[in-house]
Formats: sequence, C-alpha cells, structure tokens
Amino acid sequence: MKNKKYIGKTVLVGISVFSHDNELLETYQYFGEIISIDDVISIKTDDGEIHTLPPDVKSLKKAPKGIYTLKSNGKQVENPDFISRWSITKSEN
Repeated sequence: MKNKKYIGKTVLVGISVFSHDNELLETYQYFGEIISIDDVISIKTDDGEIHTLPPDVKSLKKAPKGIYTLKSNGKQVENPDFISRWSITKSEN
C-alpha cells in the first residue's frame, strides 16, 4: 500500500466555504489521526469523530513545526505532521 506512510500521522484540516459568488460563508478546522486511505482519507479526531476528505494525498502538505490553535474551540495541536486546506464553493441554487 503506497499510502501506508500517512497512516497514524496527525493532520490539521482547514476548510473554507464560499457562496457561488465567492463570498466567504464559513471556515472551520479540525485535527486528528489519519486512520485509513482508500476511497477517502479517514481522520479520527481526539473526541472520536471520524471525518473524511477526498483521497488526494497531494493535499497533505508537511506542516511547519509549532503549536496550532483552532479558532473555533481553542484546542491546540503541537507539531502536526501535515496540513490540508480545502475550499468549497456552493452552487447558485
């Protein structure tokens, strides 16, 4: 399995959601351990929730060393292995 090197690593995920006319609607972040990569990248957070991302390992960028604080809840993660940023644009409907 070529993606085995990612399993067990910590990833900090940032997602920005935009309207169809490019207005920022919301942002959110979470971090957790990559538990599998197949049809999706599955991430288990410290509270036991499972989140998924598209199975594109190119989205996993090496994270600079440091302490990252989530804006939404103040949780901190120290020296995550990867950062993954996503933008979602909603349709006009």
